[in-house]
Amino acid sequence: MKNISGFILLSFILLVTTASCRNKQSSEPVSLNVMSFNIWMGGGKSIEATADVLVNSGADIVGIQEATRKDQNTAKQIADSLNWHSYVYGRSTAIISKYPIVDTSENKQGVKIKIDDSHFVWMFNVHLIYCPYEPYQLNGIEYCGAPFLSTEAEAIESAKKSREKEVKSNISDILTVQKEGYPVFLTGDFNEPSCLDWTDKAVEAKLCKIAVAWPSTKAFIDAGLKDSYREKYPDEVKDPGHTWTTLPETKAYTEVLDRIDFVFFSGDNIKLENSQIVGEESPLSNIKFNKYPSDHRAVLSTFTIE
Repeated sequence: MKNISGFILLSFILLVTTASCRNKQSSEPVSLNVMSFNIWMGGGKSIEATADVLVNSGADIVGIQEATRKDQNTAKQIADSLNWHSYVYGRSTAIISKYPIVDTSENKQGVKIKIDDSHFVWMFNVHLIYCPYEPYQLNGIEYCGAPFLSTEAEAIESAKKSREKEVKSNISDILTVQKEGYPVFLTGDFNEPSCLDWTDKAVEAKLCKIAVAWPSTKAFIDAGLKDSYREKYPDEVKDPGHTWTTLPETKAYTEVLDRIDFVFFSGDNIKLENSQIVGEESPLSNIKFNKYPSDHRAVLSTFTIE
């Protein structure tokens, strides 16, 4: 009887020890690459080139804007071809992921993604309205019939009128899921610059016309999210990080270069390792593709999650 009891006790100790080792292995930090990518009308110059960017950039989770071409969701098609997971909502947005999508947020704007048994993240993705585009209005460029603007107050009022409702809806969902304690990511083409970029310092460097505390980025920052690119590169003059646009200027086409594509994040157990601009063969890109397909450069940020 004593021998049997001893055998049972030994078996139990071995079982607990083995489980403990497995838990330690599974709870080791993981690396995650999160991308924001406006693929330009469902695949821009080439759907194949779009897929190439997604695969060879090293992205793990991607928030995609302008996901549809001729009523077909290109993002989902690419995800299916790669055996990735996808979440499509609205006409122009999608989230694709190497990892399983296991839940959605209250307003269906974000998804919960399972990295492994010990690591989960929440992912949100937005494509805020493109018209009016206040940087054009401030620079006297005719666009979609919107009136010209001359002051910071006018620019903020216009931006809030256009985008505040969608921003607040996403923030509501984000604040709810943050209670779970998992990292939260927000990607998007905001069609609005960053409040961290249009500063007095940037005006002096002639990177923008006036200083503007742009409200959409400010609202997400006030909700506890951090702008990964500007966290990595805090000098808005030295590292403007322009994502708009890859299209060349012509005599008939004047452009306002800007940073309107973002990867935001929040969480206590997450560390930003890097943030890179993905685009064409250009000094403005960190990761370069010879046949880059989009009119937006993408943003790829790398994180370690404890």
